[in-house]
Amino acid sequence: NVARNVLVTGDAFRNIDCDPNETSEFMGCTCGHVKCTMGLHTIAHAGGVMRVQYTRLERCGQRGLRAKYCLHFHRMGSCPECLFRGNAVENSQQRGVIVHGTHLSVVDHNVFTDVRGANMYIEDGNEVYNRIEYNVAICPWQMNGPKGGCTVPGTDNGQADTALNQAGLWALTPNNHVIGNRCANHFNGMLLESGAFGAMGRALSAGKVCTNKLPYGRMEGNTFHGHGRFGTYWLNGNFPKRVTQRLDLDGWVENLTLCTGFNADGTDRGWPVAVANHVDYDNVFVGQYGAGDIQYLRHTSIDNLNLIYWKETKGFADGCSAHLKDGYYAQGNMALPDAPNGAFLIENTHFADHVSLEANHHCQVGVTGVLCMPVYVFINVTWQVTSTGRHMYFTSGNNYGGMFVLSPPEEANTEGKIFPAGYCSLASSTFQYLVALDGGATCASAGAVSIEGVTSDQVQTRYDNGVLCKRPLRPLRIFT
Repeated sequence: NVARNVLVTGDAFRNIDCDPNETSEFMGCTCGHVKCTMGLHTIAHAGGVMRVQYTRLERCGQRGLRAKYCLHFHRMGSCPECLFRGNAVENSQQRGVIVHGTHLSVVDHNVFTDVRGANMYIEDGNEVYNRIEYNVAICPWQMNGPKGGCTVPGTDNGQADTALNQAGLWALTPNNHVIGNRCANHFNGMLLESGAFGAMGRALSAGKVCTNKLPYGRMEGNTFHGHGRFGTYWLNGNFPKRVTQRLDLDGWVENLTLCTGFNADGTDRGWPVAVANHVDYDNVFVGQYGAGDIQYLRHTSIDNLNLIYWKETKGFADGCSAHLKDGYYAQGNMALPDAPNGAFLIENTHFADHVSLEANHHCQVGVTGVLCMPVYVFINVTWQVTSTGRHMYFTSGNNYGGMFVLSPPEEANTEGKIFPAGYCSLASSTFQYLVALDGGATCASAGAVSIEGVTSDQVQTRYDNGVLCKRPLRPLRIFT
């Protein structure tokens, strides 16, 4: 519903030629663009309070000019009274709501439709404790149609707005509260690109924050569906650390030396966080490239090409948290990461229908992955996978590395959960030497293992012709 009693509107959009004498994108259309598109804009700048509630805004945003958006908190500092609530933003040429250099503001219960570029945008990386809650962002256009979905060229952030990675919600920093939002039919649902701009903030905050090492705010209950690329999405490395952003320093990090991975005594500086109750469906990907100390808690991922897409991670700094916990995954591939310094834990999680678990995804492809021999541990997992294809598999690009194992209390596996009865671990067929252990009493090729009602060919396919073992498998890692 975009109807509101109060309407803020303007003349129809007009395209203007660039001005060869103009040098500032804040002031006019520079010739870094062929043309700029002019609409209305609203802004509160460097003081006071801005509150817009239950208003419809249309024909807004000025493509090609900076700071000219539909609703814009611009370097307001700490502003707990700043509020955008219940508004409808429609037909924008450059983004919807922008939170820039502002802290403690509230953006909630707004609706965005036909907004080009990022519908919600958190700009410089110093923004902290803003509440982005219960908003709906819908793109009504097909990505492969004449409008290119809701992408727009000519802004100051191609990742957020153009066909590179346009998103319903784009943020440079994770230290805000993102709760209960819903995005549909964008190129990406939520893009947290904390590694952008050198991962050190931008503009006045450049060199004042370490955006991909910042702690997380509350991130819970968001739904992303029907996106051309990712639903939930963290790009580049995201590894939260125990650092402090100070409001009296405009959200800058008090001590940048604490953004490192380890203390002087070698202990891990990671700050574990749970991203809770997200729902992702009908996307191509869900997840991130590199991320550590981040748990998917009660995550529901259904009918995505990749239910999880994850390239590399680490063991949790607390020594016990699971990477996936209390989730539900069905109808898609689980592209699981390298985990060089600990096991990848999957706890109290339900797998159903057609699911395949890909070991060691993307390891040693480009710059991702380290040792390419992760261990995936199932802890009280419910397994109701019904496909006749591969349930787990290994890939050639990283030496067929990876192992799947049951947790120690479940190793006896008398009921045949996940693996055939009596077996508790799986490695690829590359490690055929395991079959000879104990005279063949410990491990066997998958095709030689019997499961009632399943043919030997189906067992072989289910476990990717791998090696099943009655003892838990672990890698020996030697660091020099």
